Amino acid sequence: MASGPAERARLLALTRELILERGVIGLSLSEVARSIGSNNRMLLYHFGSLDALLAAAVDEIVGGTELLDRLAGLLNEPGRVVDRLGAAWAHLAEPARRPHLRVFFARFGMAVDQPERDAEFLRQVRERWTAVVADALREDVRNPDDTAVAVVALWRGLQVQLICGEDEDRLAAVHSAAVTGLCGSLEK
Repeated sequence: MASGPAERARLLALTRELILERGVIGLSLSEVARSIGSNNRMLLYHFGSLDALLAAAVDEIVGGTELLDRLAGLLNEPGRVVDRLGAAWAHLAEPARRPHLRVFFARFGMAVDQPERDAEFLRQVRERWTAVVADALREDVRNPDDTAVAVVALWRGLQVQLICGEDEDRLAAVHSAAVTGLCGSLEK
C-alpha cells in the first residue's frame, strides 16, 4: 500500500475530480474514500481529517493559476479593450468551467460565513483577478484599478447567473453592453 507524497498527490487529484463531478457540499469521508478507491484510514493518514482533504482539493481547484494565466493572455492580446474583455468572458463562460464555478461559489460561501478563518482566501478572491485585469488595462483606461474592480464584479455576477441557468447568449449580450458602457466612458 503506497503511503508517500506520490500517493497523497494521487488521492488529492482523485478527490479534486470527484468534487468537480459531484460538488463539495455534503461529502462524507466514507463517500470520498469509496468513490476514489481508497479507505477512510488512508485518507486520514494523508490529510488528518475530511475538512483538510476537502480544503486541499478545493484550494487546488479554485486557487490554481491556469485560468488566471489564460485570462491574462486573452486580456493582453492586441485589439480594443471591449473585444479583449469579451474574449475573456467567453472563456470564463465555457461549459467546461461550470464545475469550477460551482466549487468556487461553494467555497466562497463557506469563507464569508467565517471570514476570520478564511481571511486569506477572501483577500485572494478580492485581489488576484482585479490585479490581472488592472495590469491588462493599464495602457487603455484612465483608472485601471477601479475599472478592474468593476469588470471582476460584473464577471462574478454573470457567473452566478450562468450557474443558475441563465441563457449564455443573453449573458454574452449583457456583458458586451456593460463593458462597452464602462470602458467607453473610461478609455484614455
